[in-house]
Amino acid sequence: MTMLDAGLELEPERQARVTGLRSRPAAQWGPGSTSFLREGVEVGAGGIPLKLAYGSSFPYREPAGERIARDGVEGKPSFARGGLSNVWGASVMPFRAEELDGWPISAGDLEPHYRAVLRLMPFAARSDRLETAFPLFHDDPGTLRSSSQAAALLDDLERAHARLQAHGVRFGASRLAVQAASGGRPGCVYCGLCMYGCPYGYIYSSARTLDALLADSRFTYRPGVVVERVSEGDAGAEVAVRGLDGDALESVHADGVFVACGVFSTARIVLASLGAQGKTVRAADNCYFLLPLLRYRNQKAAAREPLHTLAQVFVEVLDPAVGPHVSHLQIYTYNELFERQFSQLLGPFDRVLGGVADRALVGRTLLIQGYLHSDQSPGIDLTLREDGRLDLAVAGNPRTSKALSALGRRLWSERSSIRAIPLTAALRVGKPGRGFHTGGTFPMRGEPGPLETDALGRPRGFTRVHVVDASVFPNLPATTITLSVMANAHRIGSAAVA
Repeated sequence: MTMLDAGLELEPERQARVTGLRSRPAAQWGPGSTSFLREGVEVGAGGIPLKLAYGSSFPYREPAGERIARDGVEGKPSFARGGLSNVWGASVMPFRAEELDGWPISAGDLEPHYRAVLRLMPFAARSDRLETAFPLFHDDPGTLRSSSQAAALLDDLERAHARLQAHGVRFGASRLAVQAASGGRPGCVYCGLCMYGCPYGYIYSSARTLDALLADSRFTYRPGVVVERVSEGDAGAEVAVRGLDGDALESVHADGVFVACGVFSTARIVLASLGAQGKTVRAADNCYFLLPLLRYRNQKAAAREPLHTLAQVFVEVLDPAVGPHVSHLQIYTYNELFERQFSQLLGPFDRVLGGVADRALVGRTLLIQGYLHSDQSPGIDLTLREDGRLDLAVAGNPRTSKALSALGRRLWSERSSIRAIPLTAALRVGKPGRGFHTGGTFPMRGEPGPLETDALGRPRGFTRVHVVDASVFPNLPATTITLSVMANAHRIGSAAVA
């Protein structure tokens, strides 16, 4: 098996500094030794533009010749070794069985593959009220310590669980692809640097699985190339590749091909391979939004406790007023970026008040990072031009504003249960693609038409080429996308090589 990959990596000097941190316990990190991780992170009233990895933008760099025109779209491809898993939030949840209505596969078809991929990565989760609709698919997950703010919130939600459940609100601890310390095995040290990149590598990246594959003599990794298109013949498949600097094409022979380049790069490859330049495909996207919550109770030690800064609590809302689909809310508690943002918002008043306002807000503030189902979200139209440029344009959806307003009203009506006020005036909605939950350009169908795929991700007319990323999802449920992408890829791969 050969993997063709652009394989861009963290700059060597930064990698050396990360390795230096990794070689020592966090308690021995010297003053200023982690400051390079924060480079490039700018905080303002509009939030953080883009999450970096160890102060580097390498996950988003594009090789020569990869021209993309974005009209109101913020999505980005990744050509990095490990792709966007270098900068993801590590949240993992399966799709609710009911959300797969209309798919050519069922939740039962995915179950063994959820279990398989969860064995490939670290997994921290708890048995709680989410399990009824969202099984764990793991017999012995690790456990991460909740922050004091998260523990208090979960306690309040538990006291109100009967009312919340009657109103379609389920909750539980976050589920994360993070290594937790257990039985002598090292794990999260609660250093609070998750938003910049874990110095110890305890947040899962697919580069970690690639490292494991490299130990197998049957596997070959070829970085430094970009795939242009694929074709089939009687003798097998041919993959046309070029170097990162845009040099001449060469052909790589294969018995079969699995395409997993992310929705934008996969669209470029498939459209070129089908000779569909000039035709437009529509990508589904999950509307991404941020909404602060102001808790009634102030956790005064929030800024001083050791903690991880990934999502701490998941809340799933199924409210007919919002729509027929679950809305997914990831709740974040304190991280140091909150204080920097409060200082920006308060401006000169922050200096006058001597930080009193900051301290009063920090211990009360939580941040919801939320997603809507793709049926309630704007989409993205993709068109590959004859000159190789990929055009991205927004496909509006009138349901979005109505769904967000109804969700805000639901949270407001539950303020006594969650012991918090949603600050709806501070709601920020990302442009399409900003949440990096995008797919559905070549949806799986029982009987695929043009620019669609079968249940094994094969575009019509192909027998040896399988698309295995989110491009083949018929729609996008709001819950986290990565685990289901991995499970579906494992399902297709298992069937294809059987």
